[in-house]
Amino acid sequence: MADIFSSWRLNQLTIPNRVVRSATWEGLAGDDGSVTDPLIRLTTELAFGQLGLIITGFTFVLPAGRSQVRQSGIHTDAMIQGWRGLTDNVHKAGGLVSIQLVHAGGQTSEGMIGQKPLGPSAMMRPDLQQEVGALSTGQIAQIVEAFAAAAARAKAAGFDAVQIHAAHGYLINQFLSPYSNQRDDQYGGPLNNRARFCYECYQAVRNAVGPDYPVFIKLNSDDGFDGGLMLEDAMRVAAGLSERGIDAIEISGGGRASRTKASARVVRKPEEEGYFLPNAKAIKSVVQCPVIVVGGFRSRQVVENALLHVDAVSMSRPLIRQADLIRQWRQGSRDSSRCISCGQCSKLAVESGLACGQELKKA
Repeated sequence: MADIFSSWRLNQLTIPNRVVRSATWEGLAGDDGSVTDPLIRLTTELAFGQLGLIITGFTFVLPAGRSQVRQSGIHTDAMIQGWRGLTDNVHKAGGLVSIQLVHAGGQTSEGMIGQKPLGPSAMMRPDLQQEVGALSTGQIAQIVEAFAAAAARAKAAGFDAVQIHAAHGYLINQFLSPYSNQRDDQYGGPLNNRARFCYECYQAVRNAVGPDYPVFIKLNSDDGFDGGLMLEDAMRVAAGLSERGIDAIEISGGGRASRTKASARVVRKPEEEGYFLPNAKAIKSVVQCPVIVVGGFRSRQVVENALLHVDAVSMSRPLIRQADLIRQWRQGSRDSSRCISCGQCSKLAVESGLACGQELKKA
């Protein structure tokens, strides 16, 4: 069993404990995706909470890959200085921070990006209530290059690592899923073809940052609906990433079409926590790299039990309510998070920026 407060390695980076803040859209960036003082304050508060590693909210690599209001971006060199301010503050607070890189693909809207969304295949998406166009092979290559350029900017901005977002129905997940990928070229059909874009994005990022810089990925282990990516295929993709030198894999699942099997679920009792742990255990059995698991963790005991099987646990909603939860655990507390899965944090992110609705009621 790995103790919560034992260190572990992500490539050359030593991470002081086994709890990771999983990427969470904050809704605190400027309209152009730039870093703001509120975003810096939120991330720095997490660093004071003594997490092992903080992962930023998903950050778009191209304007056409944006999917939310006030979503952060790292799509131009002009973004580097603002991100440097954030990483400097996190490091001064004693923390480590990774950026998460994303392209939304077909999971955005024309109103958001000013053009028809493009994904692997032209289709009507009932779950999104919109039509999606098909990317050309030239456009695919441009997106791969954009991931690489964004990773290079992140390294220049002082991030300790980069995470590639290949989950929750965004573009890399769209290519992996037979539901959204109906292509008949080298990027569609058999799993090896559907995984090609994922592997190309990873390799381009690796080439951009070098062999000793930490690069990891968030991977859907199950899309959560019929016709989507299933665990067996996710295991093969994870094994392929491990063979190619990925430094860790964070296991998640679900997306907008998942309904009861979404990535964020209501958790009321310990038995409902760690809902992606069985999938993470299966993937751990076929890879050589560290495995991180997310999925409704609230209780110290459940986290400790998960660490019998995986290398680290990532959490999101509990840390919105209690940014210092891990520091409390380090000081000896065994209290569970006060998060009640009310979902108000997501609504607040849309309206004004990420916050805990329950805590705001008390203020």
